[in-house]
Amino acid sequence: MPRSLASYDVIVVGAGIMGMASAYHIKLNNANKEVLVLDRFGAAGQGNTGRSNAMFRNTFSSVDNQTLADTSINFYLQAQNELKADIGLQQIGYLWLMSETQLHRSEPFLEGMVSNGIETRRYDLTELRQLLPGMVSSFESNGEAALMELPEVQAGIFGPTCGRLNPDKLIRFYAEKFVRMGGKVGFNTNVEKLLVGPSKQLGIDGEPFVWQDSEVKGVRVSGAMSGDLPAENVVLACGAWGNELLAPVGMDGHVKAKKRQLFSVSATGSPELEALLRSKGFNALGLLPLIILPKSGVHFKPVSEENGLWIACEDEVNRPFIDIPDHDLDQYKAEPGYFERGIKPVLAAYFPAFEKSKVRAMWAGLYSYNTLDYLPFAFKDNNLLVVGGDSGSGIMKGDSLGRIVDALYRGEEEAILHGDRPYRVSRIGFDRREVDREEWVI
Repeated sequence: MPRSLASYDVIVVGAGIMGMASAYHIKLNNANKEVLVLDRFGAAGQGNTGRSNAMFRNTFSSVDNQTLADTSINFYLQAQNELKADIGLQQIGYLWLMSETQLHRSEPFLEGMVSNGIETRRYDLTELRQLLPGMVSSFESNGEAALMELPEVQAGIFGPTCGRLNPDKLIRFYAEKFVRMGGKVGFNTNVEKLLVGPSKQLGIDGEPFVWQDSEVKGVRVSGAMSGDLPAENVVLACGAWGNELLAPVGMDGHVKAKKRQLFSVSATGSPELEALLRSKGFNALGLLPLIILPKSGVHFKPVSEENGLWIACEDEVNRPFIDIPDHDLDQYKAEPGYFERGIKPVLAAYFPAFEKSKVRAMWAGLYSYNTLDYLPFAFKDNNLLVVGGDSGSGIMKGDSLGRIVDALYRGEEEAILHGDRPYRVSRIGFDRREVDREEWVI
């Protein structure tokens, strides 16, 4: 990318899933507009998108989450099955193992999913014992399980539309199509600040004054590109890093980050883990679904190409929020002790096949939460568009959020999501927000 300063119709800050999906849909529907994507990494999807667990589901309590996820998933399915795009999508399903109390609490959410066309299946304990080799459902004589207060498994709730995909391949799908349409990218470029100026330039030194209407005029960058880049509109799609750009201009980013960790174990050499990995009866692939345990948010999924499993935990209490993350994600390290003393005892209690497992790889990334209701947001303030707040499910709703950003850019009240499904964009804004807090969480 040349270092010369050009003026753009749209500058998108952040080349993760939300940034690239937004850039793609803006360019798709505004072919004559000059759109530039900026990112401090050397390629698209190298931040938290590339470090994610890369799962997708449409099983939510919130109607908005159901809609945003379901339409995005259907687009991804079309991209892989009809457009023959290799995005590594596998519909392995999600399986929540639940105690009797959890099942009772979840009944209203399950009824809501059914009424909105979200498919789920229920497995009783007898079926689960047949389908999941080596699963332990009760702990009468297990003192360690009693100490951890592990609930007994009563049933399983299965989401067959859910699954996994390859985040690098998905990002590449959007990026390649964006560039093919004439979109520009500027990698290894750090956005240092938003440029704010008067809506109506008077040529008076010191503008903008308090009596003038102000708006974002572009961005200041350093690195492979440097200087001030004017733009008619700026899209911020950079997660919690948006706070360091918004705070200096007096705007609320509505997002905070938390560190999340992933641990990989091999099934090679363990007949028990091999059998678990290839549990039959859940999907056409003959693979284990993503399993969510009844305690502490511990979950694991099969990664057949590695002959292994990835394990994670969505811990909340005692995991600090990060207002402005470090630019270097390698500063956030996975913690071996967190796995050995925290996750593994829970994991091995329900599935003893993990007792002798050793971590062969581990890494960390960041979730960027909208702490108001744990749903995504997208809003426009004059020339600035902001999208985010959906870490943990950004990939699964990325296409819908990209369409919403495009609708906001064009001044439309409704976005047309995949499948010609209209969606009022103000629902996930903040001026007229109309969403219910998400309760069906891992």
